[in-house]
Amino acid sequence: MGPSLVLASALGSTLGIVIAQFLDDLGDGILAVILGGDAVIYNNRVEFTGASDVAWAGGFLLLLIVGFIALFSYPTARGHGIARLTLLWIILHVLRQAFTQAVVIPFDSESQLALAYNTLDAPAGLDVVIAAGGGVGLLLIALSAASAFLVFAPHRRLISTGRKRFTFALWIALVPAVAAVFLAIPFFLPVSSSGVIAALPLTAVIFLATVAAAPGTTTVKGPEDPRETPWPWGLAGTLVVILLFQLLVLQGGVSVNPVQWGQ
Repeated sequence: MGPSLVLASALGSTLGIVIAQFLDDLGDGILAVILGGDAVIYNNRVEFTGASDVAWAGGFLLLLIVGFIALFSYPTARGHGIARLTLLWIILHVLRQAFTQAVVIPFDSESQLALAYNTLDAPAGLDVVIAAGGGVGLLLIALSAASAFLVFAPHRRLISTGRKRFTFALWIALVPAVAAVFLAIPFFLPVSSSGVIAALPLTAVIFLATVAAAPGTTTVKGPEDPRETPWPWGLAGTLVVILLFQLLVLQGGVSVNPVQWGQ
C-alpha cells in the first residue's frame, strides 16, 4: 500500500471535517436569518442575535440534507481515485457531525441541538429516542464504510484475507482519521473562540468500528491489475486555499445575510 494513498485519505478526511463544521455553522446561521435574526459565521463558530434557540437546529438539518444527497449520489461516482475517496470522507464526516449532535441531546443540555430541542414542547423521552437513532446512524455509517474503503485497494492481494483487510482498513481509514484531527487544527484557530478543536479527537472514534468490520467484509475482491494512486497535489492545494480563506476571511466574521455584505 503506497504512502500516496494514505496521504490522500488523510487529506480527504481533513477536508471532510472542515466542510462538516462549515455546513453545521452555516445551517445555524441561515435558520437564524430565516427566523428574523442576524448571524455572523466565523471559521470555528457562528453567532446570531434576534432569533430563538431553535435556530441551533439549522446546522443539524443542513448536515442531514447535504449528507443524504451526497450519499445517494455516491454510487454514480466513477473510478476509485482521489476524488471519489475524498467524496467518501466528506459524506462520512457530514453524517457523523449530524448524528453526533443527536446522540448528545440527553447528555449535554448546553449542546446546540439540545438548546433547540429544549425550545419545543416535546413529549418526555423523545430526546432519548432521538439519541438512540443518532447512535444507530453512527454505527451504520461506520460499519458500511468498511466495504466503501476496501474498494480502494490497489490490488486484490492486499485484501485477500481477514487480517489483510483489517490492516488495509487501518491504514486507509483509522490512521487518516487520526491524522486529520491534527491537520484540521489550523482551520479552527484560535482555540479560545469555540470548542471545535477540543472536540476534534472524537471525530476519529467511530472509525474503530470501520476497522473492526473490515475483516468480515468479504464482498469486495479488489482489482486484478495493480492500481497506483498519484500524489494528491490538487487536494493539498485545495486545502491550502480553504485554510487561507478560513484564517483571512472567516476568522474576522462574515454575515450570513448577503444583503449585509459590503456594509
